[in-house]
Amino acid sequence: MNLIRKTFGIARSYRPPSGGRKDEYDISFQEFIDNLKNNLPFLKKFPQGNKSLILIGIIVLAIFWAGSGVYTVGPDQQAALRMFGKFQTIQTNGLHWWWPSPIGQRDVVVTTATRQLELGFRSEGEEITQPVPYESIMITGDENLVDVQAVVQYKISDLRNYLFAVDDPGERDRGVDPGKPDGVTLRDITETALRQVVGKRNIDDVLTTQKAEVQDEVLSKMRQLTTSYNTGIEVIAVRLQNVNPPVQVQDAFDDVTRAREERDRIINLADAYKESEIPRARGEAAKIIESAQAFKQGRIARAEGEAEGFKKLLEAYEKSPEVTRQRLYLEMVERVFPKFNKYIINEAKILPLLDIESN
Repeated sequence: MNLIRKTFGIARSYRPPSGGRKDEYDISFQEFIDNLKNNLPFLKKFPQGNKSLILIGIIVLAIFWAGSGVYTVGPDQQAALRMFGKFQTIQTNGLHWWWPSPIGQRDVVVTTATRQLELGFRSEGEEITQPVPYESIMITGDENLVDVQAVVQYKISDLRNYLFAVDDPGERDRGVDPGKPDGVTLRDITETALRQVVGKRNIDDVLTTQKAEVQDEVLSKMRQLTTSYNTGIEVIAVRLQNVNPPVQVQDAFDDVTRAREERDRIINLADAYKESEIPRARGEAAKIIESAQAFKQGRIARAEGEAEGFKKLLEAYEKSPEVTRQRLYLEMVERVFPKFNKYIINEAKILPLLDIESN
């Protein structure tokens, strides 16, 4: 490493001849070679001459070439190392050396950062600038159309698979290079999972009541697909941004929504009326039952009293039949006479009466 540093220091002091005034820091090629020999003692063994200079130049180039293999991996990065194009190993943070090109290659990638994929729209910052209907228009389980825009957050979990396992055309507008699975591959995985989940649910579930369940199910399916395809990607979250009916049917959907709201309002009113009427009806029923019970008890008591009176009357009749008949007759006359007009006939004023018995 010290040898490489010395060589770089000497190389920086060399300036090719410019034909003008010589700068105090400029040195000739011969002076450069002399300085190189002074700093690298083993070069003094080479004899003077063109062949010697060529050999020294080759050695210097070899040192430069070897020095270009030094690289640094940051704490949020990983490096995938290849030799003659074939993957060899993964290096984590720190100062490392690997064979320079064309023998070796290295890919240093940030692996801890959370990345984002937009489905159904494209944005600049936090503003949606361009909807993408061919990605977002989907059919629900009850055969309705719905416009679903989603955001997927993910990160790299396996750098080797991420770089070399999937042949993907990439997406230039997102800065995804060809060969990286978070281009078309991840977009297709997202769209497939979302269409499967939406296609099993009715439109109300997707629009309102079960958005959280839809997100969780899409996340689970995406994790299964990314794992089975060896993408080297870990999907962190799926967020449904805008879920609406398509613009072309928005008015009709609004009419249906208003009709459903009116239906729900009427149902709520009916439920409220039912809840208020049921206690009142129960109260009236209890009142009627109590009245009937009282009437029943009264009738029973009255019947029992009449039966008891009849028994006593029978006992009296058995003891003195004539007296009993006379008493019953008088009691009946007492009850009946007050309902009729009564005429009193005496000997002084005889009314013209028709004697029915005489005829």
